[in-house]
Amino acid sequence: MKRNLLIFIMLLTIVGFSRAQVISDFEVIHMNLMVGGATDLSKITVVPNPDPSGINTSGWVAKFNRSMNGVPWGGFWCPLPVAVDVTVNKYVHVKVWKPRISTVKFKLEGGAAGTLEIASMNPQTTTGVWEDMVFDFTSKTGTYPIIAFMPDFMDPVGLTEDIVIYFDDIVVNNDPTPGSAPAYVMEDYEQIPLNLMTGDPVIDLSSMIIVGNPDPSGINVSNYVVQFFRDMDGVPWEGFWSPTPVDVTTNKYMHVKVWKPRLSPIKFKIEKPGENHEVLSMNAQTIINGWEDIVIDFSAYSGEWTVIAFMPDFADPVGLTEDITIYFDDIILNNDPNPIQPTVEVVLSVDMHGAGLALAQPVYFAGDFGGIYGTWNTPGDNPENELTDADGDSIYSVTMDLLEGNYQYKFFKGAGWDGGEWGGDPNRKITITGPGEFLFKWGKKPANVTFNLNVKGSGLAGEEIFTAGNFGGIYGTWNTPGDNLNNMLIPQLPLTDSIYSITMTLDSIGVYQLKFFKGAGWGGGEWTGDPNRVYTIRQDTTFSLKWGMKYPEGTNELSLAGYVQTYPNPVKDVLNVTTSIELNRVVITNTVGQVVYSQDAFGVGRKAINVSDLSTGMYFITFYGKSGGQYTQKVLKY
Repeated sequence: MKRNLLIFIMLLTIVGFSRAQVISDFEVIHMNLMVGGATDLSKITVVPNPDPSGINTSGWVAKFNRSMNGVPWGGFWCPLPVAVDVTVNKYVHVKVWKPRISTVKFKLEGGAAGTLEIASMNPQTTTGVWEDMVFDFTSKTGTYPIIAFMPDFMDPVGLTEDIVIYFDDIVVNNDPTPGSAPAYVMEDYEQIPLNLMTGDPVIDLSSMIIVGNPDPSGINVSNYVVQFFRDMDGVPWEGFWSPTPVDVTTNKYMHVKVWKPRLSPIKFKIEKPGENHEVLSMNAQTIINGWEDIVIDFSAYSGEWTVIAFMPDFADPVGLTEDITIYFDDIILNNDPNPIQPTVEVVLSVDMHGAGLALAQPVYFAGDFGGIYGTWNTPGDNPENELTDADGDSIYSVTMDLLEGNYQYKFFKGAGWDGGEWGGDPNRKITITGPGEFLFKWGKKPANVTFNLNVKGSGLAGEEIFTAGNFGGIYGTWNTPGDNLNNMLIPQLPLTDSIYSITMTLDSIGVYQLKFFKGAGWGGGEWTGDPNRVYTIRQDTTFSLKWGMKYPEGTNELSLAGYVQTYPNPVKDVLNVTTSIELNRVVITNTVGQVVYSQDAFGVGRKAINVSDLSTGMYFITFYGKSGGQYTQKVLKY
């Protein structure tokens, strides 16, 4: 259920201040069947009340198909979403409809006061009518997270044919009187009315019931869904209508998850006295035998509508040679036209060796993941954002269900913003394209690097410019040019300068190799084969480069040291620079990264830099080679 909650909360987050209307999610308590061997074909579904009379005129009830080959204790057990408390309210009531008289039992499990399985205090007296069965738990107190219900406890079972039992309204109060008002409702099985729209009732045997999700995967891992048995002799507009009000003034898009064995049009309809509108889904179905979020656009309309209708298989003619089964779920109205995408399981880990973590100090992340993980929640405020070290190896992990996409985040020691890996930017960045495990080292800081590429004279004819390299993270490792839009360079103004740029936040400082490409595919490279461009990133850096200019062999950042000399060092007033390779730029920064001197088009030869106005202390001087290399030295000013 955690993943369902994530998707639903993300849905609410996306629509901003417009609150989504959940028309129906068709969920009930998770009834786990208690059955016997392979010949016991018992099952439980939720169906329209077959006998809305007497004490039970509700719309929906649970149907227990009890196999004659079943066991005496046939029924269900359920882990409750909220534990039932019998401290004050001591009596459990269940309405039953049975074709024979037999013992009815109820069980409470998992409480501190111990398990108790008891028969109803009022024995069943009638058949074929609704009767309220009451169970006395006055001997117990406290909360119980698990219940079990056995509506036909006959030992031996004694059946010669299968039978059908119905039950409804599992409630708790402190009154042993049958039919007394509930204090708390565990389950009433109520859903919106699904009035079938079918053809000739003699030949069209279509039906709708609520069943366990037959394919809990992708965007829908919920417990229960609607099963639409579609008769091949049905009509194109087959489906349901329901007197359920919806307001499309603010929320304009109807979402329905569908699972279908064939591709066909899907329609939704809104009605009110004197007016109705039947609309095709704005996104055509593309998946067979899998869950897909179908969206219907009602942005052309406004106000409240009193009736809805859904037609999940509007093929005209119907064109079936056999009956088919369709499932649908989660009818939601919101203001987001985008279909829900499936989440993937991601394990995010951080190696805390040497991080100075105090005894029992927790580790958190904060980021823009959204959903149950929030958007930059203060570390410590959201328990979903805590990483744990289960095996004591100092690697802290969290398992997350995420939509595919790009995210930013940071790790923190302890509660609050002060315990971050570093102050300020950059954030860590990650791209999720499928299930995976990601391990990072605490405090290993990402770096922002900008590549300004001059493509003048390259013969560019409208192609896009990409880079490919061993960057990792959201930029991939040697992704085919054009496949990853994170690697596309953007033309800068004025366009006559022919400068294309990309700023990348790399996972960490280090040595990177890359090349530039015109258009998609490997055929548009600056040159064929080796060498790759090589750059060492030690801090936030900008490179000004020329398309197709191979720097001299060995001239990367590591070997630029052989082409550039500075003296004296330490220096008082004038720092002399001698370079045998052309430099695009020289930059001096202080220890906190502030630029205190810069000069573009530095050129070749010997030049003097006046540093007399600088305060005493340590500085960094960085040289940017025209061929692409980069080199940084420490300089002491006295």
